[in-house]
Amino acid sequence: MVSRLALLASLLIFQVGCKPVELTPDVPEPSQEEQNENPVTVEPSGKTLVVYYSFTGNCKTLAAVLAGYAGADVLEIQPAQEGLDYAANNYAIGSSLIAAIREKPNDPASYPAIKAVNRDAADYENIVIVTPLWWSNMAAIMQSYLFKEGSKLKDKKVGLIVSSASSGISSVAADAKRLVPEAKWAGEALWINNSNRSKSDELVKEWWDGLNKSEDTMPVEIKITVSGKSLPVKIEDNVATKALVAALREASITYEAHDYGGFEKVGGIGRTLPSGDSQITTQPGDVILYASDQIVLFYGSNSWSYTRIGKIQYGTLDELKSFLQAGKGNISVTLSL
Repeated sequence: MVSRLALLASLLIFQVGCKPVELTPDVPEPSQEEQNENPVTVEPSGKTLVVYYSFTGNCKTLAAVLAGYAGADVLEIQPAQEGLDYAANNYAIGSSLIAAIREKPNDPASYPAIKAVNRDAADYENIVIVTPLWWSNMAAIMQSYLFKEGSKLKDKKVGLIVSSASSGISSVAADAKRLVPEAKWAGEALWINNSNRSKSDELVKEWWDGLNKSEDTMPVEIKITVSGKSLPVKIEDNVATKALVAALREASITYEAHDYGGFEKVGGIGRTLPSGDSQITTQPGDVILYASDQIVLFYGSNSWSYTRIGKIQYGTLDELKSFLQAGKGNISVTLSL
Protein backbone atom coordinates (compact mmCIF):
# COMPACT_ATOMS: atom_id res chain seq x y z
CA MET A 1 0.00 0.00 0.00
CA VAL A 2 2.77 2.42 0.89
CA SER A 3 4.60 1.70 -2.33
CA ARG A 4 1.44 2.31 -4.39
CA LEU A 5 0.82 5.65 -2.69
CA ALA A 6 4.42 6.67 -3.20
CA LEU A 7 4.23 5.76 -6.87
CA LEU A 8 1.01 7.75 -7.35
CA ALA A 9 2.52 10.78 -5.65
CA SER A 10 5.63 10.62 -7.81
CA LEU A 11 3.52 10.49 -10.99
CA LEU A 12 1.55 13.56 -9.91
CA ILE A 13 4.73 15.45 -9.14
CA PHE A 14 6.13 14.51 -12.55
CA GLN A 15 2.99 15.71 -14.39
CA VAL A 16 2.89 19.04 -12.57
CA GLY A 17 6.59 19.56 -12.97
CA CYS A 18 6.45 18.94 -16.70
CA LYS A 19 3.49 21.27 -17.30
CA PRO A 20 4.59 24.46 -19.13
CA VAL A 21 4.79 27.49 -16.90
CA GLU A 22 3.79 30.90 -18.32
CA LEU A 23 6.30 33.53 -17.30
CA THR A 24 5.54 37.26 -17.13
CA PRO A 25 8.27 39.10 -19.05
CA ASP A 26 10.29 41.56 -17.03
CA VAL A 27 9.38 44.73 -18.95
CA PRO A 28 11.02 47.88 -17.55
CA GLU A 29 8.91 50.93 -16.81
CA PRO A 30 9.33 53.68 -19.42
CA SER A 31 11.82 56.35 -18.44
CA GLN A 32 10.66 59.86 -17.64
CA GLU A 33 12.21 61.01 -20.91
CA GLU A 34 10.21 58.41 -22.87
CA GLN A 35 7.03 59.43 -21.08
CA ASN A 36 7.70 63.07 -22.01
CA GLU A 37 8.14 62.13 -25.66
CA ASN A 38 5.02 59.96 -25.77
CA PRO A 39 2.53 61.21 -23.17
CA VAL A 40 -0.80 59.50 -22.62
CA THR A 41 -3.42 61.42 -24.60
CA VAL A 42 -6.21 62.82 -22.44
CA GLU A 43 -9.71 63.00 -23.92
CA PRO A 44 -11.37 66.44 -23.81
CA SER A 45 -14.04 66.91 -21.17
CA GLY A 46 -15.33 70.28 -22.43
CA LYS A 47 -15.19 72.68 -25.35
CA THR A 48 -12.62 75.13 -23.91
CA LEU A 49 -8.90 74.54 -23.42
CA VAL A 50 -6.66 76.80 -21.33
CA VAL A 51 -3.04 76.55 -22.51
CA TYR A 52 -0.43 78.08 -20.21
CA TYR A 53 3.28 78.35 -19.57
CA SER A 54 4.43 79.56 -16.17
CA PHE A 55 7.94 80.22 -14.85
CA THR A 56 7.14 82.14 -11.67
CA GLY A 57 3.75 80.53 -10.99
CA ASN A 58 1.68 83.61 -11.82
CA CYS A 59 0.34 82.21 -15.09
CA LYS A 60 -0.38 78.86 -13.47
CA THR A 61 -2.61 80.65 -10.96
CA LEU A 62 -4.38 82.62 -13.70
CA ALA A 63 -4.96 79.44 -15.73
CA ALA A 64 -6.47 77.66 -12.71
CA VAL A 65 -8.78 80.60 -11.96
CA LEU A 66 -10.00 80.77 -15.57
CA ALA A 67 -10.47 76.99 -15.81
CA GLY A 68 -12.68 77.16 -12.73
CA TYR A 69 -14.91 79.87 -14.20
CA ALA A 70 -15.03 78.40 -17.71
CA GLY A 71 -15.23 74.71 -16.82
CA ALA A 72 -12.21 74.29 -19.09
CA ASP A 73 -9.51 71.68 -19.54
CA VAL A 74 -5.95 72.80 -18.83
CA LEU A 75 -2.72 72.14 -20.72
CA GLU A 76 0.65 73.15 -19.27
CA ILE A 77 3.48 73.81 -21.71
CA GLN A 78 6.88 72.79 -20.35
CA PRO A 79 10.42 73.21 -21.71
CA ALA A 80 12.14 70.00 -22.74
CA GLN A 81 15.25 70.99 -20.77
CA GLU A 82 14.41 71.09 -17.10
CA GLY A 83 16.06 73.11 -14.37
CA LEU A 84 17.02 76.20 -16.38
CA ASP A 85 16.82 79.49 -14.47
CA TYR A 86 15.56 81.84 -17.15
CA ALA A 87 15.71 84.79 -14.74
CA ALA A 88 19.36 84.33 -13.75
CA ASN A 89 21.84 87.07 -14.72
CA ASN A 90 19.07 89.50 -15.62
CA TYR A 91 17.18 86.93 -17.69
CA ALA A 92 20.24 86.10 -19.79
CA ILE A 93 18.90 82.73 -21.00
CA GLY A 94 15.41 84.03 -21.61
CA SER A 95 16.58 87.08 -23.54
CA SER A 96 18.88 84.99 -25.75
CA LEU A 97 15.95 82.71 -26.65
CA ILE A 98 13.80 85.72 -27.55
CA ALA A 99 16.66 87.21 -29.61
CA ALA A 100 16.96 83.98 -31.63
CA ILE A 101 13.25 84.04 -32.47
CA ARG A 102 13.33 87.72 -33.40
CA GLU A 103 16.24 87.11 -35.77
CA LYS A 104 14.68 84.14 -37.60
CA PRO A 105 10.98 83.84 -36.70
CA ASN A 106 10.26 81.36 -39.52
CA ASP A 107 13.08 78.96 -38.64
CA PRO A 108 11.99 75.99 -36.47
CA ALA A 109 15.52 75.88 -35.03
CA SER A 110 14.95 79.31 -33.44
CA TYR A 111 12.40 77.92 -31.01
CA PRO A 112 13.41 76.07 -27.81
CA ALA A 113 12.27 72.46 -27.55
CA ILE A 114 9.22 71.69 -25.43
CA LYS A 115 7.84 68.49 -23.97
CA ALA A 116 5.17 66.65 -25.91
CA VAL A 117 1.63 67.62 -24.94
CA ASN A 118 -1.21 65.33 -23.95
CA ARG A 119 -4.12 67.40 -25.24
CA ASP A 120 -4.92 68.23 -28.86
CA ALA A 121 -6.10 71.80 -29.44
CA ALA A 122 -7.97 70.59 -32.54
CA ASP A 123 -10.47 68.86 -30.22
CA TYR A 124 -11.69 72.16 -28.72
CA GLU A 125 -13.86 75.06 -29.88
CA ASN A 126 -12.27 77.73 -27.67
CA ILE A 127 -8.61 78.17 -26.74
CA VAL A 128 -7.25 80.60 -24.17
CA ILE A 129 -3.50 81.23 -24.14
CA VAL A 130 -2.04 82.31 -20.79
CA THR A 131 1.56 83.43 -21.08
CA PRO A 132 4.19 85.61 -19.40
CA LEU A 133 6.01 88.43 -21.12
CA TRP A 134 9.78 88.09 -21.69
CA TRP A 135 11.68 91.15 -22.84
CA SER A 136 8.54 92.70 -24.38
CA ASN A 137 7.67 89.51 -26.29
CA MET A 138 5.72 86.35 -25.60
CA ALA A 139 7.73 83.86 -23.52
CA ALA A 140 9.84 81.71 -25.84
CA ILE A 141 8.42 78.45 -24.46
CA MET A 142 4.86 79.46 -25.37
CA GLN A 143 6.03 80.69 -28.76
CA SER A 144 7.45 77.20 -29.38
CA TYR A 145 4.05 75.63 -28.70
CA LEU A 146 2.20 78.03 -30.99
CA PHE A 147 4.82 77.70 -33.73
CA LYS A 148 4.37 73.92 -33.62
CA GLU A 149 0.63 73.64 -32.97
CA GLY A 150 -0.72 76.97 -34.26
CA SER A 151 -2.24 75.49 -37.41
CA LYS A 152 -4.66 73.52 -35.19
CA LEU A 153 -6.10 76.82 -33.94
CA LYS A 154 -7.32 77.83 -37.40
CA ASP A 155 -10.88 79.16 -37.17
CA LYS A 156 -10.94 78.51 -33.41
CA LYS A 157 -12.11 81.21 -31.02
CA VAL A 158 -8.86 82.20 -29.29
CA GLY A 159 -8.31 84.51 -26.32
CA LEU A 160 -5.10 85.80 -24.77
CA ILE A 161 -4.11 86.56 -21.17
CA VAL A 162 -0.67 88.05 -20.55
CA SER A 163 1.16 88.43 -17.24
CA SER A 164 3.98 90.95 -16.85
CA ALA A 165 5.54 93.12 -14.17
CA SER A 166 4.79 96.47 -15.80
CA SER A 167 5.73 96.28 -19.50
CA GLY A 168 2.97 96.70 -22.09
CA ILE A 169 1.75 93.63 -23.95
CA SER A 170 1.25 94.87 -27.52
CA SER A 171 4.25 92.88 -28.81
CA VAL A 172 2.95 89.72 -27.12
CA ALA A 173 -0.39 90.16 -28.88
CA ALA A 174 1.51 90.68 -32.15
CA ASP A 175 3.48 87.46 -31.54
CA ALA A 176 0.23 85.56 -30.97
CA LYS A 177 -1.32 86.82 -34.22
CA ARG A 178 1.89 86.11 -36.14
CA LEU A 179 2.01 82.53 -34.87
CA VAL A 180 -1.74 81.89 -35.22
CA PRO A 181 -2.81 84.11 -38.13
CA GLU A 182 -6.06 82.29 -38.94
CA ALA A 183 -7.59 82.17 -35.47
CA LYS A 184 -10.77 84.05 -34.61
CA TRP A 185 -9.31 86.35 -31.95
CA ALA A 186 -11.85 86.98 -29.22
CA GLY A 187 -11.84 90.50 -27.85
CA GLU A 188 -8.86 92.33 -26.42
CA ALA A 189 -6.08 90.53 -24.54
CA LEU A 190 -6.32 90.66 -20.74
CA TRP A 191 -3.25 92.23 -19.14
CA ILE A 192 -2.42 91.23 -15.58
CA ASN A 193 0.47 93.17 -14.05
CA ASN A 194 1.84 94.11 -10.64
CA SER A 195 -0.59 97.00 -10.26
CA ASN A 196 -3.75 94.89 -10.68
CA ARG A 197 -2.59 91.39 -9.73
CA SER A 198 -4.30 91.58 -6.33
CA LYS A 199 -7.68 91.55 -8.08
CA SER A 200 -6.74 89.17 -10.90
CA ASP A 201 -9.52 86.68 -10.01
CA GLU A 202 -12.16 89.36 -10.54
CA LEU A 203 -10.52 90.61 -13.74
CA VAL A 204 -10.30 87.12 -15.23
CA LYS A 205 -13.99 86.49 -14.51
CA GLU A 206 -15.04 89.83 -16.02
CA TRP A 207 -12.90 89.20 -19.10
CA TRP A 208 -14.33 85.72 -19.62
CA ASP A 209 -17.91 86.91 -19.15
CA GLY A 210 -17.25 89.73 -21.62
CA LEU A 211 -16.07 87.28 -24.28
CA ASN A 212 -19.25 85.26 -23.95
CA LYS A 213 -21.46 88.34 -24.13
CA SER A 214 -19.62 89.53 -27.24
CA GLU A 215 -21.14 86.59 -29.16
CA ASP A 216 -24.37 88.62 -29.35
CA THR A 217 -22.64 91.79 -30.56
CA MET A 218 -22.47 92.49 -34.27
CA PRO A 219 -18.93 93.13 -35.48
CA VAL A 220 -18.17 96.27 -37.44
CA GLU A 221 -16.11 94.42 -40.04
CA ILE A 222 -15.57 91.05 -41.61
CA LYS A 223 -12.53 90.01 -43.65
CA ILE A 224 -12.25 89.08 -47.32
CA THR A 225 -9.23 87.09 -48.52
CA VAL A 226 -8.14 86.50 -52.13
CA SER A 227 -4.89 84.74 -53.08
CA GLY A 228 -3.50 85.06 -49.56
CA LYS A 229 -4.20 88.81 -49.30
CA SER A 230 -6.89 90.18 -46.99
CA LEU A 231 -8.88 93.41 -46.78
CA PRO A 232 -11.51 94.47 -44.23
CA VAL A 233 -15.15 94.83 -45.23
CA LYS A 234 -17.17 97.37 -43.24
CA ILE A 235 -20.57 95.72 -42.97
CA GLU A 236 -24.18 96.89 -42.75
CA ASP A 237 -26.45 95.97 -39.84
CA ASN A 238 -29.35 94.13 -41.49
CA VAL A 239 -30.94 90.68 -41.62
CA ALA A 240 -28.55 89.47 -44.31
CA THR A 241 -25.36 90.48 -42.49
CA LYS A 242 -26.65 89.10 -39.18
CA ALA A 243 -27.21 85.74 -40.83
CA LEU A 244 -23.83 85.94 -42.55
CA VAL A 245 -22.01 86.78 -39.31
CA ALA A 246 -23.76 83.89 -37.54
CA ALA A 247 -22.52 81.54 -40.26
CA LEU A 248 -18.99 82.96 -40.09
CA ARG A 249 -18.91 82.38 -36.33
CA GLU A 250 -19.24 78.70 -37.12
CA ALA A 251 -16.66 78.66 -39.95
CA SER A 252 -15.24 80.82 -42.72
CA ILE A 253 -16.96 80.67 -46.12
CA THR A 254 -14.94 80.03 -49.28
CA TYR A 255 -16.49 80.24 -52.73
CA GLU A 256 -15.53 80.65 -56.39
CA ALA A 257 -16.29 83.99 -58.06
CA HIS A 258 -16.19 84.84 -61.76
CA ASP A 259 -16.21 88.07 -63.74
CA TYR A 260 -19.53 89.33 -65.05
CA GLY A 261 -20.39 92.36 -67.12
CA GLY A 262 -16.95 93.90 -66.80
CA PHE A 263 -17.87 95.39 -63.41
CA GLU A 264 -18.12 92.56 -60.83
CA LYS A 265 -17.00 89.20 -59.47
CA VAL A 266 -19.94 86.98 -58.51
CA GLY A 267 -20.36 83.48 -57.12
CA GLY A 268 -22.71 81.25 -55.12
CA ILE A 269 -21.79 80.82 -51.47
CA GLY A 270 -23.56 77.47 -51.01
CA ARG A 271 -26.23 78.78 -48.64
CA THR A 272 -29.23 81.09 -48.63
CA LEU A 273 -29.28 84.32 -46.64
CA PRO A 274 -32.38 86.38 -45.85
CA SER A 275 -32.58 89.36 -48.19
CA GLY A 276 -34.02 92.84 -48.08
CA ASP A 277 -33.63 93.86 -51.69
CA SER A 278 -33.96 97.43 -52.90
CA GLN A 279 -32.84 99.30 -56.00
CA ILE A 280 -29.14 100.08 -55.61
CA THR A 281 -26.60 101.72 -57.87
CA THR A 282 -23.37 100.07 -56.80
CA GLN A 283 -19.90 101.57 -56.55
CA PRO A 284 -16.44 99.94 -56.63
CA GLY A 285 -15.78 98.03 -53.40
CA ASP A 286 -19.45 97.27 -52.70
CA VAL A 287 -20.18 93.77 -51.39
CA ILE A 288 -23.71 92.79 -52.37
CA LEU A 289 -26.09 89.85 -51.82
CA TYR A 290 -27.82 88.83 -55.05
CA ALA A 291 -30.66 86.27 -55.34
CA SER A 292 -30.16 85.36 -51.65
CA ASP A 293 -27.31 82.91 -52.33
CA GLN A 294 -24.69 84.82 -54.34
CA ILE A 295 -22.13 87.37 -53.17
CA VAL A 296 -21.11 90.06 -55.66
CA LEU A 297 -17.86 92.03 -55.35
CA PHE A 298 -17.94 95.19 -57.44
CA TYR A 299 -14.97 96.81 -59.13
CA GLY A 300 -17.31 98.86 -61.34
CA SER A 301 -20.91 100.05 -61.13
CA ASN A 302 -24.35 98.60 -61.84
CA SER A 303 -27.96 99.37 -60.92
CA TRP A 304 -30.20 96.51 -59.80
CA SER A 305 -32.31 95.20 -56.91
CA TYR A 306 -29.82 93.99 -54.32
CA THR A 307 -29.20 93.63 -50.57
CA ARG A 308 -26.17 95.53 -49.39
CA ILE A 309 -23.64 93.56 -47.30
CA GLY A 310 -20.86 96.10 -46.93
CA LYS A 311 -17.92 97.92 -48.45
CA ILE A 312 -14.37 96.69 -49.03
CA GLN A 313 -11.93 99.09 -47.41
CA TYR A 314 -9.36 99.61 -50.15
CA GLY A 315 -6.87 102.22 -51.33
CA THR A 316 -7.01 103.17 -55.00
CA LEU A 317 -9.31 101.73 -57.64
CA ASP A 318 -6.31 100.10 -59.33
CA GLU A 319 -5.43 98.42 -56.04
CA LEU A 320 -9.00 97.11 -55.69
CA LYS A 321 -8.98 95.74 -59.24
CA SER A 322 -5.64 94.09 -58.62
CA PHE A 323 -6.93 92.55 -55.38
CA LEU A 324 -10.05 91.17 -57.12
CA GLN A 325 -8.06 90.21 -60.23
CA ALA A 326 -10.61 92.08 -62.31
CA GLY A 327 -11.14 90.61 -65.77
CA LYS A 328 -8.64 87.79 -65.19
CA GLY A 329 -11.01 84.86 -64.57
CA ASN A 330 -12.18 82.90 -61.56
CA ILE A 331 -10.88 83.58 -58.06
CA SER A 332 -11.31 81.80 -54.73
CA VAL A 333 -12.81 84.15 -52.13
CA THR A 334 -12.82 83.53 -48.38
CA LEU A 335 -15.05 85.47 -45.99
CA SER A 336 -14.18 85.32 -42.29
CA LEU A 337 -14.45 87.22 -39.01
